[in-house]
Amino acid sequence: MPSPTTPAHAEVPVHLIVFRAELLHLKDPHADLRFQQLLKVVPPENISDTIQAQLDEYAKLRHPKRKLSAEETRAEVATIVDGSDLHSYGSWAYFAWTNRLVHLLPEAAFAFVRTNRNRNKITAKEQEKLSRLKVGVIGLSVGQSVSLAMALERSFGEIRLADFDTLDLSNLNRLRSGVHNLGVNKAIMTAREIAELDPYLKVVCFTDGLTKENMDTFFTGGGALDVVVEECDSVDIKILARQKAKALGIPVVMDMSDRGCLDVERFDLEPDRPLMHGWIEHLDLDAAARPMTSEEKMPFMVPITGIDTLSPRMKASVIELNQSISTWPQLATSVVLGGALAGDVVRRIALDHFRSSGRWFVDLDELVADPSIEPLSMPSAHSGFRLGIDELQEITDVLGPATQTSCDLQSDTINELVVAGGLAPSAGNMQPWKFLWHDKRLLLFHDKPRSASFWDPDHFIAQIALGACTENIVLKAHVLGLEVSLRNSPVPGFNGLVCVFEFHTQPMTSAEPHVMDHLSSMIGIRCTNRKITEPQPFPRENFQKLDAAVQSMAGCSAQLVTQPEKLAVLARLCGSAERLRLLNPIGHREFFENELRWSPETPQGSTDGLDLASMELSTSNIVGLKVASDRRAMDLIDQWKGGKGLEEISGKAIRASSAVILICTSEEGANARLDGGRAVERLWMSANAAGFSVHPISAPIFMTHMLDLESNGLRLHEQEGLKDIRKEFTALWKLKEEHPLFMVRISNAGQPSMRALRRPVSELFVQPTDYPRHTPIH
Repeated sequence: MPSPTTPAHAEVPVHLIVFRAELLHLKDPHADLRFQQLLKVVPPENISDTIQAQLDEYAKLRHPKRKLSAEETRAEVATIVDGSDLHSYGSWAYFAWTNRLVHLLPEAAFAFVRTNRNRNKITAKEQEKLSRLKVGVIGLSVGQSVSLAMALERSFGEIRLADFDTLDLSNLNRLRSGVHNLGVNKAIMTAREIAELDPYLKVVCFTDGLTKENMDTFFTGGGALDVVVEECDSVDIKILARQKAKALGIPVVMDMSDRGCLDVERFDLEPDRPLMHGWIEHLDLDAAARPMTSEEKMPFMVPITGIDTLSPRMKASVIELNQSISTWPQLATSVVLGGALAGDVVRRIALDHFRSSGRWFVDLDELVADPSIEPLSMPSAHSGFRLGIDELQEITDVLGPATQTSCDLQSDTINELVVAGGLAPSAGNMQPWKFLWHDKRLLLFHDKPRSASFWDPDHFIAQIALGACTENIVLKAHVLGLEVSLRNSPVPGFNGLVCVFEFHTQPMTSAEPHVMDHLSSMIGIRCTNRKITEPQPFPRENFQKLDAAVQSMAGCSAQLVTQPEKLAVLARLCGSAERLRLLNPIGHREFFENELRWSPETPQGSTDGLDLASMELSTSNIVGLKVASDRRAMDLIDQWKGGKGLEEISGKAIRASSAVILICTSEEGANARLDGGRAVERLWMSANAAGFSVHPISAPIFMTHMLDLESNGLRLHEQEGLKDIRKEFTALWKLKEEHPLFMVRISNAGQPSMRALRRPVSELFVQPTDYPRHTPIH
């Protein structure tokens, strides 16, 4: 018997399209003739005739108040059959796909017996109402489980099944079927399961799936559907089906097969209800009907799937997609649970026992769980910067009095200098600086609590930023007509003091040279640009100009890479370093809790840290980042030794670079890093002035630096991974005596979508709460 959607002339093998049992009532001569023909082709072992047992059961169930004796049962059966020959009583069902004949009670008696154990969780009156229900199921993976659950309860009279896909071997981890059905359309397969359970139920198959062309027939052909169960994978069909259901006032039920997530939209009771609870209303829903790339589908899929509410294992699996696994995972237990949840809600909607819209979770991992264990404590955040009177006096004593030619600057001038310093780059935009105008000197302090990091215990990273801050102050002073005498802290880290600036109106032999003054106009223009564009040629003469800017700082040098194969290696090394950082529990917390700003409204504020908009990420990468923010998911990936997908967040940008430049110093130590930071700022501003975009990519340097420190807290596999990164990094750059300090990628990306914000100048000075003495404080 061909499918309703299969043309009559189509030459399709019968075993692929037949899904309804052929019901034969032998009192009809034509049916009896057909039965006799079937007896010639159906082997005896495939013929099942238990009509006597079915009648006995029916007879007993008709009298629930007492237990019938054998004689009473025979008498009751005789009354039921009313003189009919048992052989021709009821129906014979022929299942062509298995070549079986089964003798069954007539439909009413069959339904009575088969649903008897439903009483009175489903009353007889409710069962009769359900027998008129028309349900449409779109997608027959989870949908198969829903369909069979409803068929078992006989909670519909007609079901329409839509799926274009066929059963694959990998489906058998969750679909109730067998290897004999491999290659069979899933709608056909499900229809056969229902027919073998109850051949009297009406099933209509749409083996092309739900399409624009057959949507009207699916929803209204033979009468409008009462409920739709949507379980398909296609974004466009999800939206189109809901638009149609809303227009017709049909409720939509969806199970997510993760965390027992069940979604209900009562368009029958709420005709103005927005699709998907309003979560996709801001999107161009008409665009969903057009072919889309995976990237274009993301804005639709994220709210539909509820990325934030996925289980940790599902989140971890999402990160592993196209790395260690090939598709979205589903478990049989989740699918069976989803079938029960959706089937239950469809029944209650039909009986008007449930009238709500929303999303619910029946999360077995939470409901059936061991007692919770307190998570391991993480290092607490440091308190704010403090400078006490005794510390300031100690600094004053060590420094001695300012020179006689030093200027006592006005507040406005001091503010201009500090604002310029505060515009310097810093890792994670943490801005680790504090300033104090004291005794005709500008003191630059390292605000250690702001830059405190597991990955920077000796302040390597912060000192580069403080060096860049120093460069900006010198350049700004020169613009203001001031000469600058610069003195690094006499003792590195001495009470947090980094540099001491004295300003003069007259030339001085010890003053900072003016060789880079032409860059002063770039202080407020310099920025990070993480945009990805097509790589452009980067001629050697461009690098020579940038190298000159670096070498203008004594002890600093630069190297260049432009070859695609080397850029690919650097992309992999940077990605590996970033992966290690995010998988490390402390590194994960630092990035997601201290550094990343999901939006300007995040609790930490938006004047420091990395605003998500400034990271220039694709929608899929933003989704990946949101998923990765769940520490539980990352712990699983760490256990699985996975996470390669995390490497692509930075890897793609580096492969698309015009060039990568490495800045090195000839010495190590705090002063060398401060000077290196000044060289970094000179290169950065020179590159921006020449029209090039700059994006720092120093993770391989910063993280492998941990290997040089005792008691670094690294786990064994992290140490081994970082050693491998360092070895390959050193070989690629052919490093010998040089000490790698900082690395940037160069591109032609135009203007960034967003610039990193800066703390207000009032926050950059040592505050009265920091220094409780009535001393000139700006």
